[in-house]
Amino acid sequence: MNLYLAGLIYAVLLLLAANHELCRRNGKPLTALLSLGLTQIDMLWALVGKVVTALNPSNRPKYDESSLVHRAASLLTMAYMMRQIWLLHSTPGENEQHWFAPDTGGILLNLAGSTMIFVSLSALGTGWGLRRDREQALRRLGLRWPTLNDCLAGIALGLLIYVAATLAASLMPAGVTADHLGARALFDAVKNSLPAALALAAMAGTGEEILFRGALQPVFGLFVTSLLFTLLHTHYGLSPALPILFAVSVCFGLVRLRFSTTAAIICHATYNFAPFVLARLMAA
Repeated sequence: MNLYLAGLIYAVLLLLAANHELCRRNGKPLTALLSLGLTQIDMLWALVGKVVTALNPSNRPKYDESSLVHRAASLLTMAYMMRQIWLLHSTPGENEQHWFAPDTGGILLNLAGSTMIFVSLSALGTGWGLRRDREQALRRLGLRWPTLNDCLAGIALGLLIYVAATLAASLMPAGVTADHLGARALFDAVKNSLPAALALAAMAGTGEEILFRGALQPVFGLFVTSLLFTLLHTHYGLSPALPILFAVSVCFGLVRLRFSTTAAIICHATYNFAPFVLARLMAA
């Protein structure tokens, strides 16, 4: 936990410095210091730009290799990917302790904290209050008040994605579906309270979509963002179910491209809430 907190503090400081120095346009000493000089290596970020472009031939992400903020975000993204890959090899297995609190209140509290962190990093990364005002930042993140199309598309596509993912998981051998990733334990912890399940679905959808689809996808593209999203959920090691999660993430990203991040939030929340409603209907 101390290492996690230190990482968050570092991310905040680096993003703050990058945004501040980008506004000043007269030197980058603090960002260079925090990044150990990595943000100053032009060849590295040119290579990152080529990789991002090659992996996203269809939607043309707006990665700018000359942007100090994009360089800082790339550095943090690579550090995050290395951390998750390391965890994949060091996590003993699904029989170890859960990655969430054992009670409903603790689960929701932890999730609220994660949501606040994701939203704060997204706002900071897009320069809210530093180089963009409120309206500009919301536009950059793809956020708006839900329109009728956002609601209808989000709910309908969320249900469709859930059905497709469930059917795909049912074709896999027992023990390698989403249960392997701890989803079953989390489901059992809140299944008896639909309000708690709705809060869980809404918070997870809001925080993750604002960060991944709102802040990161326009810069790194659909493929890289979906890879990062999949790595976020690899708590219990590698599983054949991970390609399903990757495909689900791509679908959320397509909703963001076609409609808005708001629609993607509704879609994600619907996807998360669907199994709880289904379980309640089957028990009735």
